[in-house]
Amino acid sequence: MDESESRMGIKQFAVLGDPIDHSLSPIIHQAAYNLLGLDWIYSRVKVNESELANFLEENQGNYAGLSLTMPLKAELVRVANNNGWQVAEVAQLLGSANTWLAQAQGGQPVVTNTDLIGAKTALAALPMSVGSAAILGSGATAKTLGLAILQTNSDLETLTVFSRRPEPAREIADLITTLQHKAKFEWLPIEAAADFGGADLTVNTLPSKVASQVEVDLAFGDSFVFDVTYDSSDESLANYWPVSNRIDGRVMLVHQALEQLRLFGAFEEARRIASQDAVAQAMLSSIF
Repeated sequence: MDESESRMGIKQFAVLGDPIDHSLSPIIHQAAYNLLGLDWIYSRVKVNESELANFLEENQGNYAGLSLTMPLKAELVRVANNNGWQVAEVAQLLGSANTWLAQAQGGQPVVTNTDLIGAKTALAALPMSVGSAAILGSGATAKTLGLAILQTNSDLETLTVFSRRPEPAREIADLITTLQHKAKFEWLPIEAAADFGGADLTVNTLPSKVASQVEVDLAFGDSFVFDVTYDSSDESLANYWPVSNRIDGRVMLVHQALEQLRLFGAFEEARRIASQDAVAQAMLSSIF
């Protein structure tokens, strides 16, 4: 970004990841910029884990802020800690971050995680408290959802994680200890979802191609599903549940992005006045 662009109020933002072509982030961020009258630019950049440190070092002056998706969230925290950057408490707790903020006057970048806010906002749509929850997957997103469920459901009794290996799932179990929550943790291999028997809430964090191959016996009665992958295909795991009992992952996507907009200074620099609710609705409308 050159000096003339800076004077005109143009700022560069991007979402990083690999793969990245599927990302809806440019669509929802641009919808917000349009409503707020901002001449900002938001793009997609393909970056893998081994490239992230060099990319951030070489582009610190080119971007005002960055969003990061898989598989970069844990790597961003590692890079930030190695460089002595400020890492928000929530990002340290989760061991993952999805937001990088440049600082003016040569200050150090700031790294944080807005996924937790997005997850909590999406879970607020549940018409009941959750006594039992099951999570498919054990990566960074699964850990974030585990924390969101624990923090919003003090009466949660059981939290079951289905994954290929038990080791990553232990990080979700550790959250229960850290929060001093009463919930009982259980890990089961992914194949066990076929005869598990169900939970009040099932969260799917598995990629669509993987989830479509998983046989589940989790939907029952008035239970709910939260498909973080926002897969709308006929093979979507969410199809085991009635439409009225599904939480769309795009709600989490939009509300984590809304928090990024706030951190990026969008509402302070807006040329048109719009409430955060109005911006969220514009973002949702752009992808529904």
